[in-house]
Parts: sequence; C-alpha cells; structure tokens
Amino acid sequence: MESPVLTIEKFCAYFGEQNILKNINLSVEQKKATAIMGPSGCGKTTLIRCINRMHELIADARVDGNIFLYEDNLYKMNPIFVRRKIGMVFQKPNPFPTMSIYNNVIAGYRLNGIKIAKGEKDRIVEESLKKSALWEEVKDNLHRRGTFLSGGQQQRLCISRALAMNPDILLLDEPTSALDPKATSHIEESRSSLWDLSKHSVYL
Repeated sequence: MESPVLTIEKFCAYFGEQNILKNINLSVEQKKATAIMGPSGCGKTTLIRCINRMHELIADARVDGNIFLYEDNLYKMNPIFVRRKIGMVFQKPNPFPTMSIYNNVIAGYRLNGIKIAKGEKDRIVEESLKKSALWEEVKDNLHRRGTFLSGGQQQRLCISRALAMNPDILLLDEPTSALDPKATSHIEESRSSLWDLSKHSVYL
C-alpha cells in the first residue's frame, strides 16, 4: 500500500487569538480525489491555505501541529518549494492580466527562474490546456492575453497554470462558485481528466 501523499496531525490555525482550525487530523491517499465539505465559514479555505503555506502571509496568523508531504514536514520546507509541489486554484479566476494565455500556463517556470527549451514549453502548454479541456478553444489564440477569455475559460486557464508545474497535489477552492452554469459545466467535464492524473490528490 502506498504511503499517504499528505498527512495532517493535530493541526490548529489561528488569526491572532481566534482559533479557526482545532486539532485537525487527516490522511490523504495518493491517486485519489478528496472532497472537504462543510458550511460557509467552517474553515475549509483556511485549511487548504495552510496546506499551501499561504496562511502565514497574513499578519498575526500562526499554526500548531504538523502537515507532512509524504515524509517531509511542510513547515520545515522552503515555502516556494512547497508551492511548486502543491498547486492551488482559487474561487475567482486570477490569470496574470499582462500575460498571454501561453505565458500564463508556463508562468510558474518563469517566476521560479526555471529555464526550459521552447519545444518543452510548447508541450507543457498544450498538455496542460488539454487536461483542463481548454486547448480546442484557445489553440489559435495562445498569444492573446488571458483576460481575453470568459470567466469560465479563465478559471480553466488557472487550472492549466497549476497543472503545468506537475504538482503532487492540486488544491481547488470552490473553483466554480463565481461562475455561470455553462462555465461550471465545462469545469465539471474537465474534472474527469484531473482524476486520472497519476500523482494528484484534488481538494474541492
């Protein structure tokens, strides 16, 4: 049996003196989709922000307990490396407004100073856009800005951008909550390809 991709042990998160997450314990298996459900305000977004080391960017925020990526303690790792291994897609689409569709997809490589050949970039862009079911809609407009796209397409572009880095985990924070029914349907259809990715555990 494979070891869990993510293990959370006695984890607590705070904003100042306010305890948002209390004694969370969770084990996430590899090659599985994991859904975290609960009412609005119960801490779902806070939990996945903690997994991606974003909670600590907020003033007066702190955590207790442990989160392990395989055998490594996330909070003893470089947060930049953590975010390479754990991709995240937010509720509202956030493509980089000055970048083309093509450059949005490979933005992680550029921002991290990772140099790859043009042919490899092309392959990553095409594969990532296909995984998010966006390739056929944008393949003739790759060098137009990402903001040219509709809201649903922008969200799928953000999913492509996260997948391009080949993360071990992909965190999805209600990615269809701000979209219309048609756009939501497109993302629902693309999920089947996300479930088939060999390494990814997906949070909803």
